Amino acid sequence: MTESARASGLTSALAAYAAELQFVDLPDAVIHEAKRALIDHVGVAVAASGEAPVDALVRVSARLTGPGPYTVVGRGETATMPYAVLANGFAAHLLDYDDTFNPGDTTVHGSAPVWPVIFALAESQTVTGREALTAFVAGFETECRLGRAAGDAHYEIGWHVTGTVGHVGAAAAAGRVLKLSPHVLTMALGSAGTQAAGLKSVYGTDGKPLHAGKAAMDGLLSAVMAQEGITSSSDIVEGPRGILAVMSTDPAPSKLLEGLGTRWHLLANGYKAYPNGSLTHPAIDAVLQLRAQHGFVAADVKRVRASVNTKAATVTGKVDPRTGLDAKFSLTHAVAVALLARRPQPEHFTDSAALDPEIGAVRELVDVLSDAAIGKRAAEVTVELADGTSVTCQIDDNKGTPNNPLSDEELTEKFTDNVAPRLGAQAAAALAAACWATEDTDDFAAIVRLTQKLP
Repeated sequence: MTESARASGLTSALAAYAAELQFVDLPDAVIHEAKRALIDHVGVAVAASGEAPVDALVRVSARLTGPGPYTVVGRGETATMPYAVLANGFAAHLLDYDDTFNPGDTTVHGSAPVWPVIFALAESQTVTGREALTAFVAGFETECRLGRAAGDAHYEIGWHVTGTVGHVGAAAAAGRVLKLSPHVLTMALGSAGTQAAGLKSVYGTDGKPLHAGKAAMDGLLSAVMAQEGITSSSDIVEGPRGILAVMSTDPAPSKLLEGLGTRWHLLANGYKAYPNGSLTHPAIDAVLQLRAQHGFVAADVKRVRASVNTKAATVTGKVDPRTGLDAKFSLTHAVAVALLARRPQPEHFTDSAALDPEIGAVRELVDVLSDAAIGKRAAEVTVELADGTSVTCQIDDNKGTPNNPLSDEELTEKFTDNVAPRLGAQAAAALAAACWATEDTDDFAAIVRLTQKLP
């Protein structure tokens, strides 16, 4: 941590950290993880770019602001800067397939609010690949530290953490690209913090990805406002009416600066193996492992018992989903898909899949048990077969989490599966290669433009 960070309050310390972070400060492992986050982010955003809600958001942009020159990932249309950022953040979270920082005390989808800001700014000024990676790390560390400080209580009382802390992370990343001073970036964090929002009431609707898009859009706005001299609170995080006091019943302010500059939360990031709520993934892994080991199919199954973490049972408790968005947060649906398919894909979490009678019939076989002793990344699944035998699998860390990570090859495979259907195999390969070589480019906008869908 720098001397200026040590001497200031918590908000100012975070601002100083983001403003002063340099590429040379980043360990090789952190640089590599930032590229992994980039390739995952681009892949899931491109995959969602043709979905009806993104179509609608592009129309909203055209109606409200008219044309603009900024890239909307995966599409041929462009938009004004704020609406390109909004659309790209929205698309990145729409399929619930994006990266997940998920320790015991928070859950943050860290890329969706941050990369869109960097993409747009790179198209408005010269930004090198190294500067882009540095800005991403600054934003990611800021939002994840704030998420951990707000704690699980912040989520439990109804806030969507990606929407709230994503505002501050996006502002930090924008401030780093714009080379704001620590003081000016403190003002940007203040403006971002007072806009921080995202209510869990909208889960199961397009309101959830809107949180990520608005976090990105508002974070950019906050940084540009601060650059133009607009002031805000200098203690938006720790003040008596700040984020931690107002939005959490059990904050832990010490987590904001703990190991700042030496402990990298990005190294604990996770990348989803399946396109739905991450709390269902341990049970999916267990079912897929049991099928691989014992060779049964869904028709052989009499009953399934899935024991999961209490939060997982609550958040994914939609036992009879009627829409694709509901299906993403249905553990019974996820288990049914794992019994029927080689592995869950985006098409298994659509409106038609939610109403599919075959999937629905298998959902009826699944019992979900809540167990507070089971971790968020763990599950125990017992499958009772029609011949009277029962088989059990315990998962301690689901695929894609830090202790069981997707390899670079698996991450690239996921990227290709997401991008090739939309942009073509050749374009997908070129884009993947460019993302993996980000630190070597002098013009990050060149990578951004490779995400466009050509006529």
